[in-house]
Amino acid sequence: MNRDQSIIASICYFSVFFMPFIVPIVAYFVVDQKETKRHAVRALWSHLLPIAACCILIFGSIPFLLATQSTDSVIPVMTVFILTFIIAISFLISVIWNIIQGIKVLQTIKS
Repeated sequence: MNRDQSIIASICYFSVFFMPFIVPIVAYFVVDQKETKRHAVRALWSHLLPIAACCILIFGSIPFLLATQSTDSVIPVMTVFILTFIIAISFLISVIWNIIQGIKVLQTIKS
């Protein structure tokens, strides 16, 4: 992978901070090199997985929250706090993973 391709691949990972879905998709369709396309797909999946996990957790907990509707029950409140914690951790792991992968790709640039 040449210097420009490595920079594009690393930007796909760093796009977790700005336009997380648009940059990898555009890079996938614009770039011709197979290795850069692979990084774009990996970056896109790493941006999508926390969102998918968030949706599954939220929609999966709705029946549980509706079944325990009681004015003096603490379970729905604790469930919301636990879900929020799990979702925050999954997003944090995704951001850290993308930063590490972006740095690894940048380290492959030969001077």
